[in-house]
Amino acid sequence: MMKKILDAVVPAVASWLIWVLTYLLSSTIRWTFIGKENFDIIMSNTGAVAVFWHGEMLMLPYTHRHKKVAIIISKSKDGDIATAVINRFGFDAVRGSSSRGAESAILATMELLKNKYTIGLAGDGPKGPYHVMKPGPIWFAQKMNMPLIPVTARFKHYVQLKSWDRFLIPMPFTKAVAIYGEPLSMQGLQRREGMHLVQQRMEQQEAVAEKMFTRNMR
Repeated sequence: MMKKILDAVVPAVASWLIWVLTYLLSSTIRWTFIGKENFDIIMSNTGAVAVFWHGEMLMLPYTHRHKKVAIIISKSKDGDIATAVINRFGFDAVRGSSSRGAESAILATMELLKNKYTIGLAGDGPKGPYHVMKPGPIWFAQKMNMPLIPVTARFKHYVQLKSWDRFLIPMPFTKAVAIYGEPLSMQGLQRREGMHLVQQRMEQQEAVAEKMFTRNMR
């Protein structure tokens, strides 16, 4: 009985604390956005498949809170907490991964895409390897004939965890840049071609962000 209570209470308390801390921290970040206006138009008109790296996801919910966005999250205890956090930011969650609940997650995601949602997917998630593009985002973009938009976030001052995704936690009041790439069509491409193209664009955006910090954002 006690275990059931703890299983219900701990994720709720943890998610509330994470949401509060993330919200407060996010509100101090001094953002520079590149391509966000075009991204917002696409979100409003058709929805899209937005791809980011797993370790850069912490601040992105704040910048798009209460939009028609859904994130695919694994069916795990950590996923329970992550789901509660993003729900507080006004996002929907689709629960499932390649190992658990894949079929139901695919059906739910496709239904959301039909209703002009933007689906957020970690390109290298949920278990890596680090910054290596997986086929899932390309598959969804092809299946639903939706634009795929690579999103890159970088912080000037941050703490980097020793996890597989090298998770980034920005320092309060630091400068940050988010780059929303040009929408990519995956139609007519082999899956590996699409993965290579998106990987290449993500790396290019990372390089642009790093140059901004060293040259223009001192």
